[in-house]
Amino acid sequence: MPKYVGPYKVLQAYPETSNYTLELPSELVRRRIHPKFHVGLLRPHEPNDDALFPNRASVDAYDFGAPDDAEWIVDELDSHRWNGKDLEFQVCWNAGETTWEPLESCKELAALDRYLTLMGVKHWRQLPRKVAARAARR
Repeated sequence: MPKYVGPYKVLQAYPETSNYTLELPSELVRRRIHPKFHVGLLRPHEPNDDALFPNRASVDAYDFGAPDDAEWIVDELDSHRWNGKDLEFQVCWNAGETTWEPLESCKELAALDRYLTLMGVKHWRQLPRKVAARAARR
């Protein structure tokens, strides 16, 4: 995955804290990326220069959206949390990303079976209400 994507328009600067608010595309907003960044996380945009780098294709912005029918491989479930009566799992994906996913998205995963075994329970309803982060990585 790319480390820097963009360019994005700067909407507001906060010099006293070295932060900037960016106008993010809807794909990033849907992924709950907060629009305020510290200057250390930003880089100036430098467009491709054909005179300096002939025949070099400029890289298009990374597509953070994915079709609904796309499949991603789950490496493991790292943890769980109860949000009221709803259960969520911290999913570690093969691309290295970690996200919180609802039980409905995880019910058919072999990784759920492994997680339940590691937690010493037979069914998700038996999972404790409080769990330390990365409990499954003992």
